Amino acid sequence: MARQRPPRRAAAGFVLVAMLWALAALALLASYVDGVVAAEVERARLARTALQQELDLRATEATLLFLLATEQQNHRAVVLTAGSEAAAWERAPAGELGVAGEAYAGVGSAAFAVQDEGGLVSVNLPGEPVLAELLRREGVPQQAAARIVARLADYVDVDEALSLGGAERFDYQRRGLPPPLNHHLPAPLGLRAVLGVDDALDAAQWRRLLPVLTARLPLGYNFNTMRPEAMAALLGVEEPALERLLAARAERSIASLGEVAALTGVWPDLDPTLVAPVPSSSLRLALWAPGAGSRTVVGITLTPGGQFAPWRKEYRYSEPMAARPTGLAAPATEVFQLVRPAARPAA
Repeated sequence: MARQRPPRRAAAGFVLVAMLWALAALALLASYVDGVVAAEVERARLARTALQQELDLRATEATLLFLLATEQQNHRAVVLTAGSEAAAWERAPAGELGVAGEAYAGVGSAAFAVQDEGGLVSVNLPGEPVLAELLRREGVPQQAAARIVARLADYVDVDEALSLGGAERFDYQRRGLPPPLNHHLPAPLGLRAVLGVDDALDAAQWRRLLPVLTARLPLGYNFNTMRPEAMAALLGVEEPALERLLAARAERSIASLGEVAALTGVWPDLDPTLVAPVPSSSLRLALWAPGAGSRTVVGITLTPGGQFAPWRKEYRYSEPMAARPTGLAAPATEVFQLVRPAARPAA
């Protein structure tokens, strides 16, 4: 009777399979650990980027407040002084920071724009025909635009009297909506609370409208800082017809209705005493980070004789971004370097 050989090959095969399984498990563990580490590294990188963007935005805002409070203005811009820094003037020959909504690069990756609020359309003046015309030009049918203006008038007035085409407390209650404020809107986005506005405007229309609207009550019309969209609606012309006026205001102050009529061919139906030749003290700062879907909006009033500060912050909110600018008016070194403190002499 033959002797049976020990099952060495079977044992060796089992060991080999076990080793393969162990290696596979180690590979999976290593892959998992690598993924976790990579995710944590990416999360840390994103957090660091977000923090740096926030620091850039805050530094840009602080620098802007300093510039606006300490530098002089002409009819359309803040005139930046460079002292002995001739090189900086060569990079920015005009030496100006526009206050008509021009986009600029700020500190680091931040971008910003400054807008004189006297050049915008107020949502708290529904009686002015320019708001209805602005809505119509944005694609809202004329009857719907007139209805929005009537409802806005009822929303901000202090009584419960129903205007023609308007809406009062009962209409809002029937829709399950908060009643009218019976007070001025605190910000342009407050217009969305007016009955029917969200049905008339889509997200893209909102993004285009918001930069043209303000909640301030302007004391005049400043054609030197007015947004072209607002000017076109005010005058009842298309934007290309404003080219001569836009070119002229880059060179001099537009200070009368006669000048507006000569440049556009349209005599504005406005009180001539309300034409403002210089920017108002009410300014809106818009700040955003690259690729952001929203921007921070800060409203200030310059108070040179103020007891505590030469400016007063009056509101702050976030709003969706319109189409991002394809180019910025000037990089940071061309704007902020103009006010960089001179180097101290060596001891």
